[in-house]
Amino acid sequence: MSLTQRDALHTQTDTAQHLVKERKAHYLLTVKRNQPTLFNQVKALPWRQAPALFTEASRGHGRQERRTVKVLTAPRIAFPYACQVVRVHRWVKEVATGRVRRTYAYVITSLSAEQAGAARLAGLVRGHWRIEALHHVRDVSFGEDASRVRCGNGPQNMAMLRNLTIPLLTELGMTSIPEAIRWVSYETFTRPLELLQIP
Repeated sequence: MSLTQRDALHTQTDTAQHLVKERKAHYLLTVKRNQPTLFNQVKALPWRQAPALFTEASRGHGRQERRTVKVLTAPRIAFPYACQVVRVHRWVKEVATGRVRRTYAYVITSLSAEQAGAARLAGLVRGHWRIEALHHVRDVSFGEDASRVRCGNGPQNMAMLRNLTIPLLTELGMTSIPEAIRWVSYETFTRPLELLQIP
């Protein structure tokens, strides 16, 4: 079976039933406050008693980050085909200011413990966040949602060009995508060619 990951907008019982029954796919869905009953059920689970099954630390972009993943089976969760619930505790320290933020993210999945342990679920959640971050950059830095390209394959082609551009811009070593876009725009006839390593 394939796996479909969706953000909280798609955490709906109809979506879960469609994925499992009709598409024969598993799901990994983010649980947020837009589904208050489900969110409260998930948040009220005995997380303190659950062991921390996976911890990952990283440094970069001016911050230290630690993610601790706990997983519980979901027998009493009123959501179709739910097998496990995941809680990701993110501890982030801004190196420059010393400011610490703690956040919790919840995910529900139809994957059983045999199909996906804590390490695999942590990787899937992290991968989903990377995709969400890419979508954020495409919308905020490139104004994708405001794009007027609507005909034929135009939207897909523009999305592909944006996806190709983002890694090229990050290789410039600048602190942000907008800064890199400004740098390229100062010499529009030569710098794009330099990025593509075309003499």
